[in-house]
Amino acid sequence: MSTSHTQETNQAVLSSAVATADRIEDTLKAFTYRPDAYPDVNAGTGPLAGIPVAVKDLIDTADMPTTYGSKIFQGYQPQKDAWIVTRLRAAGAVIFGKTVTTEFAWRDPGATVNPWNTGHSPGGSSSGSAAAVGAGIVPIALGTQTVGSVIRPASYCGAVGYKPTFGLIPTDGVHALAPTLDHLGFITSSFYWAAVCHAVIARDNAIAAPASAKAFAAGVKPRKIGVYRSSQWAQVEGDVQQNFDAVVRRLEALGVECVDADLGMDIRDLNKLVVDVLAYEARAAIYDDIKDAEALAGPYTRELVSRGATISKETYLGLIEQVGELRAGRDALLKDLDAIITITSPTTALKGLEKTGDASFCAPATLLGLPAVTTPSGFSTDFLPYGVQLIGRADGDLALLQTGQWLSTILPSMKPASL
Repeated sequence: MSTSHTQETNQAVLSSAVATADRIEDTLKAFTYRPDAYPDVNAGTGPLAGIPVAVKDLIDTADMPTTYGSKIFQGYQPQKDAWIVTRLRAAGAVIFGKTVTTEFAWRDPGATVNPWNTGHSPGGSSSGSAAAVGAGIVPIALGTQTVGSVIRPASYCGAVGYKPTFGLIPTDGVHALAPTLDHLGFITSSFYWAAVCHAVIARDNAIAAPASAKAFAAGVKPRKIGVYRSSQWAQVEGDVQQNFDAVVRRLEALGVECVDADLGMDIRDLNKLVVDVLAYEARAAIYDDIKDAEALAGPYTRELVSRGATISKETYLGLIEQVGELRAGRDALLKDLDAIITITSPTTALKGLEKTGDASFCAPATLLGLPAVTTPSGFSTDFLPYGVQLIGRADGDLALLQTGQWLSTILPSMKPASL
């Protein structure tokens, strides 16, 4: 493809993003900031030249306000870009705007609605990013995940979500919530764009063009998949169970061996470990931000900081030792498996905007630091997307993305939501 043709195509993508955002943003409320004008894509180079990328408002941008979803930081302007934003600009991406996040990426929600049903939550904390992709504004948006904040909102909004292996992408310039658990990730319109992000953003990768969309299109069919339902399966809504079981049957019908899998510890214990580590580390990350303006902080933020104060340093060190032991044994969980498949959430997107949903089935991959992806897998009777989650081997991100791409080809295709 010629450079001029690529520039024309990317200019069309950017122009479409602007037009779509102008048309639906008053309803969707995905952005906290969009610039008045964008650079000429003809001036850009790199594998993402001219491609609009939305950035979660937890991530520093030197030319746009960054509020971390908090009234305390209204009008705050960082001195420099986060590492990942610098990397995106070097790859030629156009930073399209800042997307809504829950406060400090915890549970106090913003104004964003679900693009498929505006009476329902888009999920959190990467709510604006998921909605912007699910509504077809941008093909790529940045998210973060400390429990389930990439995978769950991507699933709720009918998008692809990709949470890389822990530590694969530096978090410099991203407001911390719990450094032991914090991941940067991507919400995209396809697995191809997720693979592009992996190719150009991962720490040790050169900023170079990945394989073409055509070469990536078939994906890689897995041989053997572990099926994870867990001790919490009885609490999963029946229609979510049915959708998941139908996906597993589809895999088996196509010759993929599906076997029961576990993740080394009961899901309830995994989630308690996540919550306790998060509370202790979040107090250290957030307390100084809110101590002189506590009245401006949301109730979930205040409660989290208070809970963190009840955990002693000795207890915390014991928790970190547990995390280390689990991560040391994580490779054995996927022995002989291409991936583990599970749900993204026990429900589809919740009605109302007060809560962002249950991330308990996302927490295991986060705690273990394993890469995870989600792909849409159909619609509920309320016309809300279902999604299934794949968990892969540590540092096996590209292989997991290829498996996810193959899975997406055997599931119902999904166009952007129409508001």
